[in-house]
Amino acid sequence: MFSNDVYVQELYKILLGNNVHWQNREAWVYSKGVHTRYPFQGALYGLPPNVIKECIVGAIEARHGTSKKSEFQSFPADCIKDRATSELSDCCADGAVPVTGKTPRHEEPVPPQNKSENFEEFIYRMWGAGIAKHFAIPYNKKLWTVSLTEMETSWLGGRVPLPDLEEIIDGALQPVGKPMGPNARFGYPLRGGFQAMMSGFIPHIKGSIELNADVTRILPDEHLIMLGDGRCFRYENLISTMPLPELIRVMDDEAPQQIKDAAAALRRVSVRCVNLGVGRENITNKHWIYYPEDTIFHRIFVQGNASPGCNPPGGFGLTCEISYSPAKPLPCDGQELIDRCVEDCIKVGMLKRNDKIVTANLVDMPYAYVVYDHARARSVETIKNWLLQRDIILSGRYSEWEYYNSDHAFLAGKKAAFLVEQRNSQPLTYMVNTDN
Repeated sequence: MFSNDVYVQELYKILLGNNVHWQNREAWVYSKGVHTRYPFQGALYGLPPNVIKECIVGAIEARHGTSKKSEFQSFPADCIKDRATSELSDCCADGAVPVTGKTPRHEEPVPPQNKSENFEEFIYRMWGAGIAKHFAIPYNKKLWTVSLTEMETSWLGGRVPLPDLEEIIDGALQPVGKPMGPNARFGYPLRGGFQAMMSGFIPHIKGSIELNADVTRILPDEHLIMLGDGRCFRYENLISTMPLPELIRVMDDEAPQQIKDAAAALRRVSVRCVNLGVGRENITNKHWIYYPEDTIFHRIFVQGNASPGCNPPGGFGLTCEISYSPAKPLPCDGQELIDRCVEDCIKVGMLKRNDKIVTANLVDMPYAYVVYDHARARSVETIKNWLLQRDIILSGRYSEWEYYNSDHAFLAGKKAAFLVEQRNSQPLTYMVNTDN
């Protein structure tokens, strides 16, 4: 967890108290057989000389133009604008790294007016052909599973570092030091995993919480919720955190065809997590590593380093994350997928051949990342307006179909509560989908 929002920071304290461990992050990239610090473009030192050269030349050409003709020709000089400062954060665009600070004044290339830009074009324009080739394109294709030309870029605000030539060159000439300052820190519960933060809400909730209460049908015009055990609830305002396609699905024939079609058009990336418990301590000091090349996983989260309470004596835990979708199905599953992850961990130096795998399991996240294709905004707005007319308010990453980090989700809940208060002065009733 991480946030620059004062409200969210205070919420962390309320929910966790002293049950939290803060530390400076160790985020890395593994490519060309070496580890470099994240973000990739700011820490090229140690990569093969020809890779460094291509990355620097490409960044210069993206900034100042080039005489070479290519499919991704840089934008002309009149498409450059000044920006006094720019926030840096997550060039992997997966929300795993917080904002790192401000860069010195520099020029930011922007596309010509009236140009509709896709994600792939954005990558080439912002970072140049070298960084695109060696990291940004292969990693993001691996994560998002679809062609990057199918994605738009509105979701990238605050997540993608703007190219700063001085930082790129400096990071290529010498090792980059550890991230410093408050923005380089992240927190994790000492005990109980991330669930500990959710459980921290319980003493503060004034009302009943229904567990194992599957919502099987919603009648939006009647303001009625039906549960799998036969019980019904009538509501005045409903805050939904269910994935948006699932919410429309449980409305069955109550939703018009236009709304069903809009929900069916929403695309997502799923993630299968392979958790490995290894019979060796202190496997690495890193927290997460990005893998843009030929491993089955796109990222490893080193669960064992999240807090001192995460590992048993003599053991160490890590999680391999594999994205999949209809465009890129899982190549295997079950024990075969676990074995494949172990082999790839050995290949990239995370594990040794003689390491004992004490335990392993798989956890599936059918809704993991929202795909920002060119139809998403129109579909979401259509559904949202129809639901709001029936007193249903969307809140959270999968309900709003937005790219939210966990702190954004807290703020989304606060916003939804205030919206209900504005619409109705009656006490609030929350239906929370604990599975999503």
